[in-house]
Amino acid sequence: MTSIASTLGLAAALAAPVVAREQSTMVSAKNFAFTPGTITLKLHQRAKLVFVGTQGTHGITIPEIGLSKVIVISNKPTTVEVTPARIGSFVARCAVYCGIGHGSMLLKVNVIK
Repeated sequence: MTSIASTLGLAAALAAPVVAREQSTMVSAKNFAFTPGTITLKLHQRAKLVFVGTQGTHGITIPEIGLSKVIVISNKPTTVEVTPARIGSFVARCAVYCGIGHGSMLLKVNVIK
């Protein structure tokens, strides 16, 4: 026989809001590409972005998702947390000159609902 207290406890647990797990994405940088070339984040969901350089020194800034300071990317992983506040597709470019292919070094960021 189920007690009222355990039934109420189960009902409260079922009614509790589900907390989304934090998204974590690794982005590597080398001359002259980010891998992956496109990342997808969810609107209003905190995400950890882990940047690591596998060749050369690079940088990135993505103000549209709250990353307004240039993050220098080297061989040591750098983790930043962002919470996108706008839906859309945004293009980030390497922010530290890395050679002749620097201008074509892009990272596309899609923010979805």
